[in-house]
Amino acid sequence: MFKNSIHQRKNLNHNQSARKKKKVPPTTESKGSIKRKNRSKWWDHFEKISETIATCKYCKTEIGCETKNGTSPLSNHIKRCKKFPANLDMKQKLIDLETKTLVNADGTTQTYTVPKLWEFDHDLCRKELAKMIIVDELPFAFVEREGFRAFCKVLNPQFVPPSRTTATRDCYALFIQKRNELKDVFKNLKSRICLTTDCWTSGQNLGYMCLTAHFVDDDWVLHKRIINFCPIVGHSGQIIGRTVEKCLNEWGLKNILTVTVDNATSNDLAIDYLRRRLNIWESSVLDGKYLHMRCAAHVLNLIVREGLKELDLSIMKIRALVRYVRSSPARLLKFKACIKEEKLESKRLVCLDVETRWNSTFLMLESAIKFKKAFACLLMKDSTCYKELRKIGGGLSEDDWKRVGTLLPFLNIFYDATLRLSGSRYVTCNSYVHEIYGTNFMIKSNLEDEDEGIRNMAKQMKSKYEKYYGNVENINVLVFVAVILDPRRKMSYVEWMVKDNYKANKAILLISKIKLVLEGLFDSYASSTSQPKRTQASTSASTSTSTSATSTFTQDVYRIRGERENVDVEELMTSKFQRDTGFMETSESKSELEKYLQEDKEAKNPNFDILTWWKDQQKRYPILHKMAKDVLAIPVSTVASESAFSMGGRVLDDFRTSLTPKMVEALVCTNDWLRTSHTPLVIEENLLSLEEMEEG
Repeated sequence: MFKNSIHQRKNLNHNQSARKKKKVPPTTESKGSIKRKNRSKWWDHFEKISETIATCKYCKTEIGCETKNGTSPLSNHIKRCKKFPANLDMKQKLIDLETKTLVNADGTTQTYTVPKLWEFDHDLCRKELAKMIIVDELPFAFVEREGFRAFCKVLNPQFVPPSRTTATRDCYALFIQKRNELKDVFKNLKSRICLTTDCWTSGQNLGYMCLTAHFVDDDWVLHKRIINFCPIVGHSGQIIGRTVEKCLNEWGLKNILTVTVDNATSNDLAIDYLRRRLNIWESSVLDGKYLHMRCAAHVLNLIVREGLKELDLSIMKIRALVRYVRSSPARLLKFKACIKEEKLESKRLVCLDVETRWNSTFLMLESAIKFKKAFACLLMKDSTCYKELRKIGGGLSEDDWKRVGTLLPFLNIFYDATLRLSGSRYVTCNSYVHEIYGTNFMIKSNLEDEDEGIRNMAKQMKSKYEKYYGNVENINVLVFVAVILDPRRKMSYVEWMVKDNYKANKAILLISKIKLVLEGLFDSYASSTSQPKRTQASTSASTSTSTSATSTFTQDVYRIRGERENVDVEELMTSKFQRDTGFMETSESKSELEKYLQEDKEAKNPNFDILTWWKDQQKRYPILHKMAKDVLAIPVSTVASESAFSMGGRVLDDFRTSLTPKMVEALVCTNDWLRTSHTPLVIEENLLSLEEMEEG
């Protein structure tokens, strides 16, 4: 028995040791039991689709994952996976395909795809971010906001948004780059430059002057560029003139044709100073006599404001109503309830005007008259509104609304003329004259109107009109030259217009002045070109006129008799006529200007482009071609400079009053140079569309 127990103990120890050497696989888990987690870190990057195959989460490659092989295949794949974030190279190029078309020798086309390479460029992303900040007028702190950084992380994890300090440096570096590019454009520019300038006081109580350059390039495209938005210490004429001179020296600009300013007295002194400087630089045209161009929009503003005095009380009442409605959300809701009650439909609500700008007053009256019934309903329901109107003479009567409604069509003519003359992306100087004289025609036609209000308004407008355009000495004749250079009108149109708007003595004086300036301007441009201003035949004809004593009638007889046996009396008299008058009938003797004026006018065409027409006339009229490029670039309003003040007000808002004048200039100028869309930036929400969206 003792031996048997020893033998059993040996067998037990043998079985236990054998069991330790042999790896016994774990028992199969029952259905519903929890599976053991894969403890290897490599399984975080794969999805197991079967017992033997797993898929990479990044490149979707299938990898074998049998238990006997362990996780080595998984780790080897991750180390070489090109889409694994840790393996991405900042300089690595990704292959993309683009389609190209090949034209064969037989004329057939063949489409094929070729790989194109895209490379992540961190510096380019920062440059585009600086452009976005400037063009969209965003604050520099925008780059540090949580939402923007989260968006960049999702868009491209490789891009690291800069700090606000770095973004500021990037924006200023972009300003320096674009300014140097524009300086190169001015350096190679062959045409003259026209300027507009105006002054503005910011919320910081700092004065700024905006200087805008207008020019036509070699491709006959009209450009508008803000070249300075700089601080100015005062608004006197001497200071404005010296500031403009300093800006011109910084840009290296001396070939200035005109400077368009408003009607402030200080601007007259500034123009006199600039005229003297340009004459010293020997870069002026016609001694700078026609350097000063008055802003047409400001003149129309003064004329209409004089006429609006007839409606002062009615306008004050409407303005008080609109101000009351727009003063709080609760009052606006009451007004909207009145609109619904009266069943009025309009896409726009009432808008408040700026008292110094008549066109905004016109828009206020135009929008308010559509809600006449809603205003009457509001006055009956809201006692506070009625009390406000009692302070200025009571509520609006039916006569007040009638007077406003009667005068609105008359004011609409001036509003449309102001809009057309305020453009800066198309030629305006060729339409200046007939817009101004067209409004004069409308004023005169209403002097005998049946309505007393319209008659009184027309009389007041007429007196203000005569102040600015009644004296022909105050008119810059270059605007008439621009009309003459319009092939649809020419000299005959100008002569008719002048005679139709002035008395005989003034008309004769103005027409002669226009012709002298036109010829003087043509001769000035002809002398600066290699081509003579007149042909040799014309020169010899004028010379024979001045030295007629050396060529007598008898000498002509002997000359003709020597050539032929009999004297041709008709030829003899023609020769004498040409010698005495200097007139040559051959087309070769005419100057470019004479040929242009005597040719037929272009037919009326709504799609006519005057710049394109002159671009095609370079071979026919090389001198007039150069002259038209400069004259047609003249702006007739300062709106191009004034619009910069609206942007300046947004840049220098309550949250960015610490910006230095140097940075303000960089933001305003670069914004103007970068913007591809010419429409102004609208930062206000469209409340009407938002309400419609909320209502479903």
